[in-house]
Amino acid sequence: MDVNTKLYGLMGHPVGHSVSPALQNELIRLYGLNAVYLAWDVETVGLEEAVKGGRALSIGGFNVTVPHKKNIMPYLTDIDDAARKLGSVNTLKLTAEGYVGYNTDMPGLMRACGYDGISFKGRNAVLIGAGGAANAALGAILESGAKRVLIINRTRERAEELKKRFETFYPGIRMECVSSGAEAVSLMREETEKWNAVQATSVGMFPDTEAAAVTEDAFYELIDSAVDIIYNPEKTLFMKKTEAAGGKAYNGLKMLLFQGVRSFEIWHELKVDDKYTEQLLDIMKGAMKK
Repeated sequence: MDVNTKLYGLMGHPVGHSVSPALQNELIRLYGLNAVYLAWDVETVGLEEAVKGGRALSIGGFNVTVPHKKNIMPYLTDIDDAARKLGSVNTLKLTAEGYVGYNTDMPGLMRACGYDGISFKGRNAVLIGAGGAANAALGAILESGAKRVLIINRTRERAEELKKRFETFYPGIRMECVSSGAEAVSLMREETEKWNAVQATSVGMFPDTEAAAVTEDAFYELIDSAVDIIYNPEKTLFMKKTEAAGGKAYNGLKMLLFQGVRSFEIWHELKVDDKYTEQLLDIMKGAMKK
């Protein structure tokens, strides 16, 4: 580090267990940049001051995590189109006018699916959940060109709200909402081909690892490939059920990786080669065990 070292970092509350510093500093090392990535615990009451302070100190960019993804938006100079669609940001880049907001969750999931050979283009898709993570997941599914999307959420009204907002941007794609796995199975059986799925709830996350948001075995028999955004445990009950029924299942660690990679690419205006993926995943796994 010297007087020319550029600062980047994570802003959220709490941030103590984040793997972002391990990932970003490894990327900095791989690409030989004079930079360092830190983590700052910022409470909501100090959010505006943190943004102003970052600009005053010429901090090149931030990742933004809970609870600030929406609250930080009024303090930004501009917001890119994808982040506007999702209604939240998770990446800031410093410009001469101030910070511009981006959301890398959607492209992160899209790249993770591509890496694992999952395509939603022209396919039927199931989304489980209607919260913050489901917001980015639905954006990825629709942006990838799915032909029919079924949203499952215990509170159907929340699913309908999510559907209504995205219909504005993707008017030609058929979207339906149900409140149970049994209802979903009935609609899924209308199609002759199997469905691809994204599980975007916290159900099944450590320590409650024996739970699944959808319990019906008939549901899993209709799944071709699935992504669970959870990465702890490494294999959730949702994934086990998918594989037991003959489908392919992947956890959310690659989504976490690629959303961070996309932030790095935005800050440094370069493209990260996929050849580093497994190496970066190992770095993240090591950071999680500490």
